Order: sequence, then structure tokens, then C-alpha cells
Amino acid sequence: MTTRQSISKRLRFEVFKRDDFSCVYCGGHPPDVLLEIDHVHPVAEGGGNDEDNLVTACFNCNRGKSDVPLSMVPQSLADKAAETQERETQIRAYYEILQARKDRKDEELWAIADIFMERFGEKTILRSRLASISNFLDRLDYFQVVEAMELATRKMYSHNPAFRYFCGVCWRRIKGEGAPE
Repeated sequence: MTTRQSISKRLRFEVFKRDDFSCVYCGGHPPDVLLEIDHVHPVAEGGGNDEDNLVTACFNCNRGKSDVPLSMVPQSLADKAAETQERETQIRAYYEILQARKDRKDEELWAIADIFMERFGEKTILRSRLASISNFLDRLDYFQVVEAMELATRKMYSHNPAFRYFCGVCWRRIKGEGAPE
């Protein structure tokens, strides 16, 4: 029988990041669930703490593999405090990742808007145009959207036709029709 070794915080969070801070069994993520590390190959059967043997599981899924109902396992006040602290740590880490994604998308959106505004000498851009750019960034990769904006601003000499052309290029790419030359 293999002796259980503790898993470092660093390794635990690397596994959480790899699994997108989501339970591999049910898809739950903080703050709705408390995440834990589960051994794919159980420690009792010789499984170790190498990253390939570890997955993210929520508390309920990880414990659900046992025949003992959760209601029969008493939880001490110290355990509840530790669980609450762990939840807070996971929520902060999850929100940091979400914020980083939002910040990246905002930077990409404004980089594309800047191409349009600089070409036509505008200091502002309509919210509806920002919403369109955001929608295209959700559906296409950043470089495809940049290329569409650069193409539209090169071909068109006025801002309204240029933005319509940009939208047409993006929609053709979304539909898989490619972009005009």
C-alpha cells in the first residue's frame, strides 16, 4: 500500500488552472463548489502525486465515490473554517483568471477600434461598433478580426462603408466563406 503524500499548494493550483478551475466530473466551479484534487489512480492502489494522475474534482464528486453519505461525516468547526478559507482562495484565483481574460479582450477590442479611429481621424467610436467588434472577437481569433479591420480601412474611404465592409468580412469568416482579397 502506498503512503499518501500531501500535495503542494503550487501543484494543486497548477492542476486547477489546467482543468480551468472546473470539476472534471460535473463541470462545477467556484464559487458554487469547493474544488479538491482527485487521484485518477487511487493512492491505495499505488497512485502517486504526479500531475498526470491528478484531476480537479468538486467536494461532492470527490466524496461521492464513497458509500458513506456526506450527512454522516461530522465536520468540526476548524474544518469548516479551513473549507471557508479554501473557498475564498479559490474564488479569488478564479476571479483573477476571469479578470485577466476580460482585460485581454478589452485590449484587443480597443486595438481594433484604434485602427478604425486612426484611419478616419476619429477620437471616439460608437458603442454599437464596439459591441460588433466584441461579438466578432467572441467568434473569431484576434488576428482574423484585426486583418478584417485593416482590409476594410484600406479599401474604403469613408467610415460608414468601411465598418459595414469590416462586418461583412467578419461574418463571411464566421460562416466559413473566407475573406475577399
